Amino acid sequence: ISYQDSYSGGIKYAIAPNADGSGTWTFHTVESADYVEPYTSLAVVNGRPAISYHDSTNADLKYAIAPTTDGISGAWTILTVDSVGDVGLYTSLAVVNGRPAISYRDTTNADLKFAIASSADGTGGAWTLHTVDSPGDVGRSTSLAVVNGRPAISYRDTTNADLKFAIAPNADGTGTWTT
Repeated sequence: ISYQDSYSGGIKYAIAPNADGSGTWTFHTVESADYVEPYTSLAVVNGRPAISYHDSTNADLKYAIAPTTDGISGAWTILTVDSVGDVGLYTSLAVVNGRPAISYRDTTNADLKFAIASSADGTGGAWTLHTVDSPGDVGRSTSLAVVNGRPAISYRDTTNADLKFAIAPNADGTGTWTT
């Protein structure tokens, strides 16, 4: 589980010792330096736990990946994925085309955005950012998945009070998305 520690405002990670969730869970602080929003997303990336989240202190989209498969020992690598404006709310993290990818809201512009890493674990090279949908107030409550080998996102269009769906034309999310 990834979550915001409401006492410190940081990001925490919890793992159970057994596959069914039984036993005494182990907790690990991922980031405590900045205050983060409670919207986190956890996925297994390249065999290790990874989390996407919104850093409220700096208004950035961040990505963290554990150094180990269990995520409880060692310091996590933390990267800023997008820092232009207030970005990163309502994140959803998934592995797309063998690389970590994140759907999220650009609050400054009220847009739905998509970011994909250039490496399998997200730590090598730059992330590519795409604006998926931009008219009106869109991009709340995103959920990213792979559909027929392509990234797809469900999200809320607040302007029209609609649930929307967007799918990329290519496996890496490039090109004009169909909404």
